[in-house]
Amino acid sequence: MHPFIIPLPQPYDFLRTFGAAAAYYAPGDTRVEDGIVRYRRLLRVGDALALVELEGVREGEADAHMLVRLLASRGEVDPEALQREVGHIAYPSHDLTPFYFLAEEHPYLRETVMVMWGLRLLRCISVFEALMVTIIEQQISLRSAQRAERWLAATYGDRLSYRGEDYFVLPGAARMASLDVEALTPLKITFIRMNRLLEIARAEADGSLGLELLRDTEPETLYHALVSLKGVGHWTAAWTMTRAQGTFLYLGGADVALRAAVNQYFFGETGRADIARMDEAFAQFGEHAGLAAYYVILRWAFEKSAF
Repeated sequence: MHPFIIPLPQPYDFLRTFGAAAAYYAPGDTRVEDGIVRYRRLLRVGDALALVELEGVREGEADAHMLVRLLASRGEVDPEALQREVGHIAYPSHDLTPFYFLAEEHPYLRETVMVMWGLRLLRCISVFEALMVTIIEQQISLRSAQRAERWLAATYGDRLSYRGEDYFVLPGAARMASLDVEALTPLKITFIRMNRLLEIARAEADGSLGLELLRDTEPETLYHALVSLKGVGHWTAAWTMTRAQGTFLYLGGADVALRAAVNQYFFGETGRADIARMDEAFAQFGEHAGLAAYYVILRWAFEKSAF
């Protein structure tokens, strides 16, 4: 299959965007070689496996694109399906212009946006996958969650080798549904959350849940489907929707890292921001409150070397 190009909006920072992808999809691989930033991810495309590489290409100040290569595959990869799924990951239609204009008017936000200028989002192609990752991250550190995600992908997911390196994708619903709590113990999360993962996997595998049918639906529909699940509250639904849809909901006080970041960046204080005070600050940003929170928490993750 020949490489293909995805034109990108400006501004676009490849190093920040590809690097940040490691914060919300640990099995992905970001590398910088000779000044060129590349991102690799193993995907399921129908019944096939496809290892794709996204290379950031900049032509002058105004033009940038991703050069997409299929590096390796197992099974027959449908070119149209692959382009559709990679297009979903790349999310080139996301227009940040209104958000950047808003940030100019708010001193709380302006510095963070300038520091993270050009940060974009690489989405997951699976709502189920996005939800699994987010549940693993509940109430543990990001580093611990990433170790758990890599272990899960390497142990129970699919793998593909390319030039002496192994690449992994997280297990799908059917594979997860075949496991039990004992098999998931090395995740080092609570038994409650292990059981939650298994219950959701079994419901998705037997067709009674249908998360994958909701990826491209209205955000309200996906949100209500998620929060109707046992153990899935607003924070988990919001992060799942960010990963899978690129819908940015304000995370709220349940995100303790966000509270710490806000206290430092907005108020110049240590510790965690008071929830009411933080909510009031983000209320100024209206419909962009969720995107503002995404920028703030990714700045925190970069500066704390969280991934």
